[in-house]
Amino acid sequence: MSAGDRLSVFRERFRIRASEMGPDARLRLPALFDLFQEIAGNHATALGWGSDVLLARGQTWILSRLTLKLTALPAWREEIAVETWPAGVHRLWALREFRVTAADGTELARATSAWILLGVATKRPLRQSPDLVEIAKSSPPRLIEDPFEPLLAPEAGTGVNGTPFRVTRYDLDLNDHANNVAILRALLTAPPQAAAPPLTFEADFRGEAFEGDILLSRVAEASGLTRVLLSRESDGKEVARAVIAAVREPAS
Repeated sequence: MSAGDRLSVFRERFRIRASEMGPDARLRLPALFDLFQEIAGNHATALGWGSDVLLARGQTWILSRLTLKLTALPAWREEIAVETWPAGVHRLWALREFRVTAADGTELARATSAWILLGVATKRPLRQSPDLVEIAKSSPPRLIEDPFEPLLAPEAGTGVNGTPFRVTRYDLDLNDHANNVAILRALLTAPPQAAAPPLTFEADFRGEAFEGDILLSRVAEASGLTRVLLSRESDGKEVARAVIAAVREPAS
């Protein structure tokens, strides 16, 4: 078995901590995204593509798209397994999949994501390495076949103002801008009601946010979908948008 075969799928176990749970004693959704970020970074490091290595070259990974299908969230102190693997290259995106399972093997969530390799100085996308294509040949297929077409934002003049979000120093990452999980948290906290599984959540990252920025949101609900548009108060520049869809339980 080659090194590529051994490393194509990366798996870690996590036990849900008190700091990661909400009032219902279950993992908060932003904490799940933290686990995705953690395992993606650990796998990239194992493959030689970690953020520290890339930053030394003047490059960095930027999350561009994420689609999550969430069935259930694990409970406090429950042990879960999270798997991830590269799924090839689409346009300028490096694709990465995630699967979350309970201790008994029940699938709790699956996700697909798209990452841009960015030049730090130029802030321009770079061509992905051919190694990504090669390792994907020994990886499982994509869990969600999402072509990542642009998400529709709330139409002008529709919707309501959501909860503003202030970026603090504790939201910053190695690139000194708001971490992708902070932006996901802002998208999730904008609607008046918390998103609860089962659901589908799609996010489209479109700009940066920095310490001190206040992110304003516009929220529109129609046909079972909640659309969120996030922008900087200072200049109106769009930062991200999301679509949240509740999944109806099948009739018994």
